[in-house]
Amino acid sequence: MRLVSLKQVRPGMKLARTVFTQDGKVLLGKGMNLTERLIQGLHRSEVDAIYIDDPRTSDIVVEDVIRPQTRQIAVEAIEKTVKQITNSNKLARKISLLEMGLHFQRAFSAILEDLMHNEQMVGHLTTISTHSPSLYHHSVNVAVLSTAVGMSLGYNQSQLMELGIGAMLHDIGKLQLPEELLNTKERWTPEQQEIAKQHTMNGFNLLRKQHDISLLSAHVCLQHHERINGSGYPQGLKGKQVHEYAQIVGICDVYDSLTSPRPWRGRYMPQDAMEYLLGAGGHLFEHHLINAFIKHIAVFPIGSSVVLNTGEVGVVSKVDPDYCHRPTVRILKDGRGNDVHTPYDLDLKTLIKLFIVGFEDEQLFEMSALTPPAESAPTSE
Repeated sequence: MRLVSLKQVRPGMKLARTVFTQDGKVLLGKGMNLTERLIQGLHRSEVDAIYIDDPRTSDIVVEDVIRPQTRQIAVEAIEKTVKQITNSNKLARKISLLEMGLHFQRAFSAILEDLMHNEQMVGHLTTISTHSPSLYHHSVNVAVLSTAVGMSLGYNQSQLMELGIGAMLHDIGKLQLPEELLNTKERWTPEQQEIAKQHTMNGFNLLRKQHDISLLSAHVCLQHHERINGSGYPQGLKGKQVHEYAQIVGICDVYDSLTSPRPWRGRYMPQDAMEYLLGAGGHLFEHHLINAFIKHIAVFPIGSSVVLNTGEVGVVSKVDPDYCHRPTVRILKDGRGNDVHTPYDLDLKTLIKLFIVGFEDEQLFEMSALTPPAESAPTSE
């Protein structure tokens, strides 16, 4: 299989992985032959890329970090909470979320079980993107990434539960922001950004009242936009005042936000997002946490189409966790753009004169490089 932009999808192509809606429902099932009508439906659902079957890459399998049913359980837990909060807001009544913690403990336990049974994958998360920017999937992505980091740091199960639930709920306070702010397709103005910053305190005030949710999980919600140099919000905390859980979630939140599309920009390339985070070490986040995160992300995910410095185009077929910047690439086009008769693999670990210069379909990505931060991180709206 290989990942292609929806702009390159044509009728007759076969879907290699299930596509989900923003609320976690199955939109199109794996194995479906795509028609013009189905492709238009993907456009309307704001899907920007899908995995397709290709005989030349039939042996390249992009495995799910967590099972689709596990993601569905997590998305449904978030969706149920969202509906309760939204209904309470509309009725202007006090929010009471009975057994909220129990729902999220069950959902996170399923995520943790999948990750613990996939230790090799946890050692190097190649991709978790659903190509959906929704609150539901963003929250699950951040929870998966945060948990992988926590596992690499040797957290016990109780710590992982606190971290994971905090990660799943880190943006829950956004639901108490004005509806027009959440629904806008434009970049927020400075005034709107100030209003949006209230989501951290909103979420903390909501979660700290839930008897079955750890106060540390609530503090993840409060502090995930704090930065160790004091440039974050809402309290401008510095150094060790920012809890390690909140820093981990902050790192994963920034990464997933930058590598997801927004109405006003494309997604940033993973290597640009990681370069940004590396530049943030010691300024916005502790170095050891950045390093723990970097070890779990492939710059060039399996299945992605890339271009070499020779002009050759191929699909990433293997990733070595110890050499994530030097994957194995299945060459499909030569340096002149012609299809090769017999595709072949190049292991960039051993071919030191070859390197990847970018993705084939770079219209998916924001082309301007991110500037390493001095004072503040990009907003993750």
